[in-house]
Formats: sequence, structure tokens, C-alpha cells
Amino acid sequence: MSDVNFIDGHRLGAAFVANQVRRLVDLIGEQGNDMLEAAGITFPSRTVSTVLFVGEHQPASTADIARALEQPHQVATQRVDLLIQLGIFERVDDPDDGRRKLLCLTSEGSDQLKVLTERLEKAGHAFDALFAEIGCDLADVTRRATDALHKAPLLARMKAL
Repeated sequence: MSDVNFIDGHRLGAAFVANQVRRLVDLIGEQGNDMLEAAGITFPSRTVSTVLFVGEHQPASTADIARALEQPHQVATQRVDLLIQLGIFERVDDPDDGRRKLLCLTSEGSDQLKVLTERLEKAGHAFDALFAEIGCDLADVTRRATDALHKAPLLARMKAL
């Protein structure tokens, strides 16, 4: 199935790269959910990085998650609340500050993390094969494009033309 639409084929289509990238992100997210579901993982793909971070850095606070994943605190909070509802995370008292709560994996969360880690390794290989097929390491290109736009924003680039 082709995702060519009006903008993709338009003479000004290059100005809509964000639209193309968003569609790719949505497609990867949908297929990521299918991959997780097929493995019996009960949380959505949008929470994978949160589970991985807490699994490797527990106990962790929501602020730790937001900072490490470069997410707004509100987004991290929403994901944490969902993972608590799903029985993947639990809140525990901070031994150094009785007013503060930290997050840990539940036993179910630990089991799911093990399956997730195996799935992510296979997904990494699948993406390597995809990148070879399209002749481009998309992960590397997106990081380089992000860095370049931070150094010289789009407006500055337009003014330089």
C-alpha cells in the first residue's frame, strides 16, 4: 500500500517532511503495538521506553523518567498512571524522603520486561534489515537531522537562502 497523498506528490511537498515523518511514526507505533500484543505484552508501545527506563533504573521518580526520556512531566505522569493501572508499576516510599514516592516494577512488570527486552532485540534486527533495504540508517539520520535543526533552525536556514 502506498502512502502517497496530495502533499507527497505536490511540488511543495518537501516543506511537509513533518507530515511524512508523523505518518511513519504512527505506522511504527501501530506495528509496534501488534508486535507487543503478539508477545503477550499488555502495555502499549508508547510506554515501552518508560518501562525500559524504570526496569533499568528502579526505583525511579516520574521526574527522573521525564528528564531521562526528554518528555514533558505531564506525559510521563500519564504513562506512569497507565502502567500502574495495568499492574506493571507500583509506587513505593522513598527511603530518603517519606513524602516522596518512587516507581518500581511489579512482579508482572518484571516478567513483561524480560519478554520486552527479547522483543526489542528482535525489533532492532528487523530495523537493521529495513535500513539495509532502504539504504539508510533512519535512526542515525533522524538524530543527525534533529541535531542540525537545533544548531540552525529552519527559519535561520530560510533566511540564509
